[in-house]
Amino acid sequence: MSADGCGGLPPIGCLPIQITARFNNPFDRKCLEDQNSDSQAYNQKLEKLLTTLQGTLPGTRIVYVDVYETVIDMVNNPQKYGFTETNRGCCGTGFEEVAGLCNSITPTCGLASQFLFWDCIPSE
Repeated sequence: MSADGCGGLPPIGCLPIQITARFNNPFDRKCLEDQNSDSQAYNQKLEKLLTTLQGTLPGTRIVYVDVYETVIDMVNNPQKYGFTETNRGCCGTGFEEVAGLCNSITPTCGLASQFLFWDCIPSE
C-alpha cells in the first residue's frame, strides 16, 4: 500500500507578510487571529475530506500532515526551537521581501538560525 501526504495550511495570520499588511507599526507585530481561525477551519474540512476520499480509493493511504500545530508551536514557544524572531523574515527588512528580492545584494539578519522565517512569505 502506498501513502500520499497532503499538508494543511500553516497559521496564515502569523506569516510576516500578513502581519505587515495589517499593522503599520513595525514594533506592534502579532499574529492575526481571524486569519489563523480561517486556517484552522480549512484544515478541519480538508482532514474530513481526505478521510472521505480515502474510503473511495482502496489500496491507497492518504495521510493528512498537520503543519498548523507545528508552526504555531514554534511561534508561541520560539525558545524551544532556538528562535528569537518569529514575526518577520531574515531577508531584508523581514516585512516585505520575498523570493527574488532575497539575493546576494539584499542584507540579511546576522543569525538566520534564530529566525523562524527566511522571507516574508515562506513556502514549504
